[in-house]
This record gives sequence, C-alpha cells and structure tokens, in this order.
Amino acid sequence: MKCHATELKPLEAGAVGRSHAPGLTLVELLVTMCVMAVLATVVFGGYRTFVSLATRANCSSNLRQLGSAVHLYVSDNGGFFPPYVKNNRDGSREWYFGKEPYQPGTSEGDRELDREAGPLYPYIQTVGSVEVCKGFNYGAAIWKAKFKGASYGYGYNWALGGRMTGRCMNISALRNGSSVILMGDCGQVNTFQAPASPGKPMIEEFYIINESYKTIHFRHANRANILFVDGHVESMEAFPGTEDRRVKGELLGRVTKAGSTEMLK
Repeated sequence: MKCHATELKPLEAGAVGRSHAPGLTLVELLVTMCVMAVLATVVFGGYRTFVSLATRANCSSNLRQLGSAVHLYVSDNGGFFPPYVKNNRDGSREWYFGKEPYQPGTSEGDRELDREAGPLYPYIQTVGSVEVCKGFNYGAAIWKAKFKGASYGYGYNWALGGRMTGRCMNISALRNGSSVILMGDCGQVNTFQAPASPGKPMIEEFYIINESYKTIHFRHANRANILFVDGHVESMEAFPGTEDRRVKGELLGRVTKAGSTEMLK
C-alpha cells in the first residue's frame, strides 16, 4: 500500500492563531458606550417629560372636579361660595376640605381631619373622587404634615370664601368668572414649627390664595395649575420677584405681584 502525501496549502495571511472573530477594540467599545449613554439620556428624559405631563393632567382633572363641586354648592346655597373656614362654638373648624375637631394640645401632623364633614364633601362625591396632587412630594424628607392624611394640596381664593369672617361672596358680584381664581396648587414654606426650623425649611400643604402670601406652589416643572371660577385651568409661571426657593428643589410664590387683588375678585 502506498501512502499519498496530502498537499498542504499555505496559510492565508493573518490566519495564524485565529480561532474566532476579533473582539471590539477599545475605541469601538468607548464609542458604543457613548452611544448607549446618549440613548439612555434621551429615553429617560422622554420618560420624565411623559410623567410630568401626566401628573399635570391629573392635577388639572382634580381641580376641575373641585370646581364642579363648588358650582353645585353655589347652586344649592343661594349663589354664595363655600366659606374659607368656619369657626364653631365647640372649638372645631370647618375648612372647605374637611372638619378639624377641637384638639387642644395636639401638634400639627397629629391632628385629625374629618373629610366627610367638610362642606364640599357631598358635592365631591356627586362629581367624582378628588385625589391628592401627585406632584406634591408627600412623604419626602422636606415635607411637613399638617393633619393625619392629606387635604388634596390645593388652596382656595379666600376672598370668595369670606376670608376669616365667614361672610362669603355671592357669585353675582363677580364681573368676569374667567379672570377670577377659584383654587390652585398651593403650599407653604414652614420654618417656625418643629420639625422645621430656620435652618431646615420644609414644605407643607396650605389652603389660602390671597393678595399677600407666597403660597402658589409651582410643582409642575416650575409651573402651577390654577382653576378659575368659570371652570377652566391654566398652567401659570411665578410672577417675577415673588419666588420663594428656601426649600431645595421647590418653587413657591405668586401669580400676581404682592399686594395685588388682581384675579381674586
């Protein structure tokens, strides 16, 4: 038997030692990582924008529901708006969003709030539920509670609600409901009640929109939802010079200059 020699072909250039496809070079790896980082930034930024828009829309819906409840109340009460607050002889107080029983010696944050006893409650149940504003950072380290539970996070134009007197305004006295604020995103910077302090300002719910306080809370990408008496909602910016940024990451202020009753009556 003869053995036949097998003709060996010369190896192709560069084939020595090659067992698999070549990997990425360092430059290619860095470029890939940069592209992924840019894509992640775009996607995350788009997601944050979507969440912000959804939160603002939910807040607008809450305010419209509250506006509908107020109009039902006005219709049932001779054209008068609900009181900003009613002080009862037993020491309890009725806010538009609920009744605060007389609780001597009870600190803020531990006070009870009976929502069902508020003047708007039955009307809110008629038009649908109202949620707390998802743009308000409830439970965050900078948040200070006023009651057990939340009061929606919206403030009321106290000129319509009779201020502290209880003498409410009649809707017939308004010249143009489309230019008068009914409610809006509100809050207050607290530096004077523990656990807040001058060195540790905190934000809390607040109930007043008036001519002097900086209580509009611009919680939606530095804008606030404002409900007008005619039922429409506007997204508004802070009036220049009224900004309060003592709480990190939060903007409060006014939509009109301090001392102005514009948009209030």
